[in-house]
Amino acid sequence: MDYEDDDQHLAAEDSLHISQDDDDAEEIPMTSQQLLEHLQKAWMNEKFAAQLLPYKEDIVDMVMSQLVHMEENLATTNKNDMLYIAHRMEVERIRYIVASYHRCRLQKIEEYAFHILEEESKRPVGSKRLSPGELQFATDFHSGMENHFFQLAVRHMPRIHHDGDEQVRKVVPNIDSYVFIRAKENVAEFSISANHDTINIAAGSIHMFKYRDVEPLVLEEIVDLI
Repeated sequence: MDYEDDDQHLAAEDSLHISQDDDDAEEIPMTSQQLLEHLQKAWMNEKFAAQLLPYKEDIVDMVMSQLVHMEENLATTNKNDMLYIAHRMEVERIRYIVASYHRCRLQKIEEYAFHILEEESKRPVGSKRLSPGELQFATDFHSGMENHFFQLAVRHMPRIHHDGDEQVRKVVPNIDSYVFIRAKENVAEFSISANHDTINIAAGSIHMFKYRDVEPLVLEEIVDLI
């Protein structure tokens, strides 16, 4: 097995492109190292964000394609080779990040299922945050929880309570919780909703804000959560 070739594949594969959200935007080529950095940032942002963020389908798909290539190369080499061990550890590290990214999202879906489905139904087609699989999971999970609640408690109550307001039982994320951000670029006259003050944020600087205030910057990838 040629590990030099494998490293080059992980560093600058010719077919790695990530598309913009806009329909008319061009695809942006990136190296595999940049791709992994995007995955790690998506993971950290999802981990620290109060709300469920848009699913990074392009990034996940490309990373999984890279892992398939790496596994194919590893299958043809001596398992006692030190380079094999190093590359195997890297594969497992990447798999852990991918799994943890999805685990963070599923935890939010389970905790805020009704809220997430309600918000998702209001978004236009190009602004959905759930993948098709996540949408199906959220729908099934919410339906199962409602059925369980009915079988466990509601059906034993007087019929007048059978049509209770689902909004009363809805669990919502705390968007007023504080988060740390690192700015990727300068932000002039950033407005803080609590007191309507504005501040200038310098690229590379670290700040603490309410998530409510910085979510637009997170969605636009102007800042990273840390």
